[in-house]
Amino acid sequence: MFGSSDFDVNKKDGFEYLHISSETSNKQNLIFLHGMFGGLSNYDPLLKRIQGYTIFVPKIPIYEIKARKISISRLTEWLRSFCETLDIKNPILLGNSMGGHLALDYAQKYADDVSALVLTGSSGLLEKDFGSTFPRRKDRDFIRKQANLTFYEDLIDDTVMDEIMTVVKSPSKLTKLLALTRDTHKYHMEKFLPKIDHEVLLVWGKQDEITPPEVAYMFEEKLANTQLHWIDKCGHAPMMEHPEKFAAILQDFLRQLETKSNSKTSQYL
Repeated sequence: MFGSSDFDVNKKDGFEYLHISSETSNKQNLIFLHGMFGGLSNYDPLLKRIQGYTIFVPKIPIYEIKARKISISRLTEWLRSFCETLDIKNPILLGNSMGGHLALDYAQKYADDVSALVLTGSSGLLEKDFGSTFPRRKDRDFIRKQANLTFYEDLIDDTVMDEIMTVVKSPSKLTKLLALTRDTHKYHMEKFLPKIDHEVLLVWGKQDEITPPEVAYMFEEKLANTQLHWIDKCGHAPMMEHPEKFAAILQDFLRQLETKSNSKTSQYL
C-alpha cells in the first residue's frame, strides 16, 4: 500500500518513478503499475527478487489530477506521456488492482506499443471496494478492517494506517479517490477484452476478496492468450504477500516471451 520505497526515487518533467536498470541493453522494458490505494513501495519485495530487466515503477498521480477529470482514460493518457518522456519502447505492463485496469486500457488503445500484460487482482470486470461514500471515514478501526481485505494475513501496520487515514480524512483526496472508484466501476472492460491479443499472465490470490477468483476465470475466458496461476493463502496483492512465488511465476513467463521472440527473429535470418 503506502510507505516509502527502499529504492531511489527519480524525478523528470513532473513524473516520479523508480528505475531499475539492466546491465544488458537489449533486455525487455517492464512497467509496474500500483493500485488505487498503492504507492511506489508496493513493488519493493518483487524488485528485490527480479534481476536482469529494465523496470520502471511510476507514481500514479491519483491525487494530483482534478476530481472532475480523474478517470482510467485520463490515467492512460498520463501513462502514454510517461512512456514518451522516458522513451520506453514496447513495455510489458504489470498492473495490480486499478493498475491492471490501466494496463488493459493502455493495451487496447496502444496495442502496437505494448509487448505483453501481467495482471494481478485487476479491476475492470468486477471488484469490491471500500464503498462509495466512506460513511465511517474517521473510524480508524473500521478503516483498518476494510484495508485488511487486501491481504490474507494482517499486513497493515500503524505507519500504513496513518497514511491511509490522512487520505480518507482529506476532503480533497477522498473526493478524487471516490471519483476514480466510480470510474473503475463505470468503465467496464468486457467488450474490449476480445480485441486484446497480447500474451497475458494472470497471477491471482486464491483468497482475494476484492477481485475474487471468479474474476480471474472471467479474464481467462475473455482474453485470447492467457495463462492463469494461483497463489494460495494470498489476497489481493500477491506481489506483496508472496514475492518469491510471484517472482518465480513472472520470470518463467518472461523467459517464455524471450524464447518466442528469439524464435521469431531466427525465422527472418
